[in-house]
Amino acid sequence: MAWILAVNHLFDYILRHKLAEFNKVLAKNTDKRVKVTVIKQRNDFSEIPEGKFIEFCRSAGVISNDVRKILDQKLGTQNTSAHPSGVKIMRSKVIDFVEDLVENVVLKYTI
Repeated sequence: MAWILAVNHLFDYILRHKLAEFNKVLAKNTDKRVKVTVIKQRNDFSEIPEGKFIEFCRSAGVISNDVRKILDQKLGTQNTSAHPSGVKIMRSKVIDFVEDLVENVVLKYTI
C-alpha cells in the first residue's frame, strides 16, 4: 500500500506541477511497452510500466537521482513482496520501505 501511495502521489504531483516536462520526455520514448505518448489525465499513467515511469520522472526533472535510486530499490522490494516467493520480508524492512517512501516522496513533493 505504501508503494501505491508514493506512485499515486507522484501522479498527482506531475499533473499539478510537472506535466509539460513529463510529456516532453514521454514524447521521446521508443520503448514499445509504453502505450501512451502524452499524459492528459490520471488514467494515462497506467499505460507506463513502473520502472519506465521512474526513469521518465528522473529524465523530466520531477525527481532527483537519489530519489530515483530509492524508487528503483523499493520497486524491486515491492515486486518481490507482491508475488509468491520463498522470500521472508522482515518487519525492519517493512518499516524502512514505508519510511523511505513517505519521507522521500510523499512529504518531499508537495502537491
